[in-house]
Amino acid sequence: MGNKLFASKLKFNLNTELGEAYNIKSNLKDGSYAEADKGNFNKKKDLYYLKRTNYTTCKEKYNLKGNLCPSWILSSKEFTHDRKNKKIKHKNVFLKIKNIPILYSPYISHPDPTVDRQSGFLPPMIKTLSNLGRTIKVPYFHVISKDKDLTITPILYTNENSIINMGYRQALKNGNLIIETSYSEGYRNLNKTGRTKGSRNYLFAEYVGKSNKFFYKKNNLTFKLQRVSQENYLRVNKLNTKLFKEDVRNLENSLRLQAYDQNKRFDYKIGIFENLDKYDSSKYTYYLPDGVFSLHNKYKDLFKINFNSYTQGKKFDKNQKQFKLKNIINLDSNQFIQKQYGLSSVLKFSVFNKNVYNDNVSGINNNLNINNNFALAADIQMPLAKVKKNSYQIFTPRLFLKHTTGSMQNAQDQDKILEFSDLFSMNRTNNTDTIETGTSLGYGASYTNNKNKLNSADKLRSLKIGFGQVINNKNENLKPNKSSLANKSSDFVGYINYDLFGKKINLNDDDKLNISFLDKFKQNRVSLNYKFNLDNNISEINRNSLNLEASYKTLYSKIKFEEKNNYIGNVRSANLYINKLLSNNYYFSFENKRNIKDNSSEYNRISLKYENDCITTHLTYSKDFYYDKDVRSTKSLIFGITIKPFADSLGPDLTEFIN
Repeated sequence: MGNKLFASKLKFNLNTELGEAYNIKSNLKDGSYAEADKGNFNKKKDLYYLKRTNYTTCKEKYNLKGNLCPSWILSSKEFTHDRKNKKIKHKNVFLKIKNIPILYSPYISHPDPTVDRQSGFLPPMIKTLSNLGRTIKVPYFHVISKDKDLTITPILYTNENSIINMGYRQALKNGNLIIETSYSEGYRNLNKTGRTKGSRNYLFAEYVGKSNKFFYKKNNLTFKLQRVSQENYLRVNKLNTKLFKEDVRNLENSLRLQAYDQNKRFDYKIGIFENLDKYDSSKYTYYLPDGVFSLHNKYKDLFKINFNSYTQGKKFDKNQKQFKLKNIINLDSNQFIQKQYGLSSVLKFSVFNKNVYNDNVSGINNNLNINNNFALAADIQMPLAKVKKNSYQIFTPRLFLKHTTGSMQNAQDQDKILEFSDLFSMNRTNNTDTIETGTSLGYGASYTNNKNKLNSADKLRSLKIGFGQVINNKNENLKPNKSSLANKSSDFVGYINYDLFGKKINLNDDDKLNISFLDKFKQNRVSLNYKFNLDNNISEINRNSLNLEASYKTLYSKIKFEEKNNYIGNVRSANLYINKLLSNNYYFSFENKRNIKDNSSEYNRISLKYENDCITTHLTYSKDFYYDKDVRSTKSLIFGITIKPFADSLGPDLTEFIN
């Protein structure tokens, strides 16, 4: 449907095609709305001039008294709709939030509802950065052609040199190209700790293309270019785009081909990777190539065969070179079921072949290393089930007997923590460079208890528990230290997952308006996910990992707790999230991360937010505690407003009030 215009009085000259209307109300085809006291229109030129106009895209326009009071409105003295050039212009315009003027502009223009995009200024953003002072960001969006556009964003600082950012996008026949770049003269004030001279810049580019006629049936080609001239440039200036976030610490410059067929996969890349936390040439790692070829098949319904071939050539730590070729063949028999006792067993056989050529690699004397390992395993389960009309319980004892030939290679420093799923794995190190060898028995049991509503698929509760251990025939000190696999008896490992589902909440019609935060309040529920590693003497807990979520009516909370002790680590930290839904789409949120070991906070964030179909507002206080050269602890207080059709946030920065 097109635009609709209503008026209390209308005059129109058929000869001149000029018209005049009063008390105008117009519903445009994109759902937006405009009203005006008076208007003139030129049918021949497709021009419409309105006086004293209100314009909004909000669905809810009127308050309980029947007065026009949407969440936001552009109120202008003059409004021009040029339908021929598909542009709407406002002169002497106020942006009003609930009829309260918050921003004035002598001129604003934007595309009319028939246009997907058009050149013009995007809403500005004003804020304060603790390390740099007050800043204003004024993006300009330029449409080059139907498939190309450019965004130029000057970032102006009151106390420091300004920045210019540019983003280019192009839609190609079989893919998309994005380029992001930036330039700054660097710091104006060099008297602060950690600051260095010199200009700053970055260049990020990404091309993603698809083809059905290249290698296999489906082919993806990805090219990445990432460069930053100074390691903290993004973090200090809080720069974020679609291609990167301010906390990125590893840069990737690569070309990657991914190809897929029904039972084949080819995934290889070449590239240079840069670690921003290193300061000499050792920060670069070169890969030529790095990837995997996979093939999966069934043989006459007798067994499954999986073949994976990994290739990696790299140069690292200045002048060290290494080439690896690893081949893994896995054969899994079909399930054998012993009906008399209810036993289910699967035989597994694996071949691990590793070929490594080293050139000047520190700590390794042999240039050529070839290792072959063969593993044979029996996976035996005895599931015991109890099924009712709306519930079921399954208790499954499980044994995993395995022997792998060959000698163990040094994996002591690997950051591997034993999980429940590892008890029944052909290689518990999860690393194809260091295959776990020797004879071992993984044993354990899992329990599942699910209950649904009667005659319904809706769940009432779900409980899953697993517990087990690995027994080795001998000690092996070369296995990962953090895994406890070096001992004859490993840690006891397990998990508890519990979900309790309560009443579904019918909030109001707003939950149909794609308001993301309401998802947390649509049903009363409790969700607990807990993992643990218990010393084999059952005397100490070496790891606790807890994730607890709960939602009841209008309150949502989440706790994440991580503890690592003894040989696993020395960590004790907690994250706390609290969201409270208030009336009329207001909600409160609090987020904190704390290092319990040091009794110190890493960050605090407190927000009061409002969201509906056309606007999001928030008042946010945040404080981050970290130090790194020219990066310092920061705190800020921001009142942000996002007009949904315009996307970017605007609003006053209140940080100076807390500084």
